[in-house]
Amino acid sequence: MFASSSRLDLIITVGPQKPRHIKTTLSSSLPIFIEYKCLYGDITGSALWRMRAALRHRDRVREISFEGSNAGFKKFFRATKCSFPALERLFLRFGYDYEQNIPVTFLRGPDLSDLHLRRLSLDCLSLASVSGFLLSATALTDLMLLVDAGIESSTEASRLAFLRGMHCLRNLDLSILPNPLDYDYPSQHSVPKDTVPMSELTRFHYIGHNTFLNNLMAGFSAPSLQDVHFMLCDLLPILHIPRFIDGLREPYRTVNVTFNGNRRDDFGLSLLTHSEDMDHFKPPFRLHTNHFPQSIEPITSSSMSSTKLATAEELALFFPDTVMVTGWQHDFPLREFLRQFRSVKVLRLDPFVPEVALSLRQDDGEAFLPFLEEIELSARPISRSAKGPDEEYQHCAAAELVAFEPFVSTREQTGRPVKVFHREMPRSD
Repeated sequence: MFASSSRLDLIITVGPQKPRHIKTTLSSSLPIFIEYKCLYGDITGSALWRMRAALRHRDRVREISFEGSNAGFKKFFRATKCSFPALERLFLRFGYDYEQNIPVTFLRGPDLSDLHLRRLSLDCLSLASVSGFLLSATALTDLMLLVDAGIESSTEASRLAFLRGMHCLRNLDLSILPNPLDYDYPSQHSVPKDTVPMSELTRFHYIGHNTFLNNLMAGFSAPSLQDVHFMLCDLLPILHIPRFIDGLREPYRTVNVTFNGNRRDDFGLSLLTHSEDMDHFKPPFRLHTNHFPQSIEPITSSSMSSTKLATAEELALFFPDTVMVTGWQHDFPLREFLRQFRSVKVLRLDPFVPEVALSLRQDDGEAFLPFLEEIELSARPISRSAKGPDEEYQHCAAAELVAFEPFVSTREQTGRPVKVFHREMPRSD
């Protein structure tokens, strides 16, 4: 079998175990992937020799994965203070004894050549120790950054500085886990004078405290976002969700909302250009966060409501865990959440929950969903036996329709009729 050398990789594990025939493998023309894993102790002996031997082939080194102690990184940085023109992917994991910043000559040499990195993963103890290197990685398309110890106090501008030059970035994974006892939580979140446009960013995943997330989101925009996932460590609201939604480039027609209480009170929101999530339509925007309802409080606030949500024509509400809904009356203003969808014509529920019907028929003297025309309830498959339709299902379906009668009657009196029905599903024998 024949294959182009550009489609094959030569993986060299430089330590601690010793691979065989290192000289023979290095003499080929295949791209090289260097891997070293030893967070404790120093890199010495044959492992150090193999690492240096592999790094001498700078024009063939495609990927580097290095996990080491402070002593190991000192030798690694001395061996990599030159340009690596073929290097596309880098993973660095620093041990707990790491004490220095990444040298400016790392992968660039004394003349500070441009980095050609496309994918970068850093697992470190301090954001400041890697910030200088991040500023030079302007060609990145994928960045994964894990800071697993206390973050030193810094201004919002310094936190965003490494993003300003990453115009090609598409995937951003941040895990920022400061010690709550050492972190200075500001009572107010200042908005920078200018925002960093991340026009290519489509994926943003974050794990950590809301304060850092709010300060970060205040300073950048991402009109191409499609996948947003937050795993939060506290109950503070995510302040800039409405602004990010309104900054999306696509005009969305449908909003799908999922309330999932089985998974730490998760909340999911999807925006679709059409009524169904189909492959031939443009990709939807998806937002997922935990700590519902506190995290999404800005979405339910009239002073911070989203224009894109207000112009959506279809709204679907999904309740995988209907038991969770019973405690909403004190924790989550469902009616206020629904009020912002003032252009909705079709409301879908899956499954039916009585709390939605109660919220609709509350009269507070204000126009509520003024353009609503249809309420579509989910239908379970009807099992048909020789005796006829499932009577229990028919009874439940009728009770669901009755729950909306006060709302329907009120709308008819005002000349704005609303049709309530169950979605048709094929019968199963």
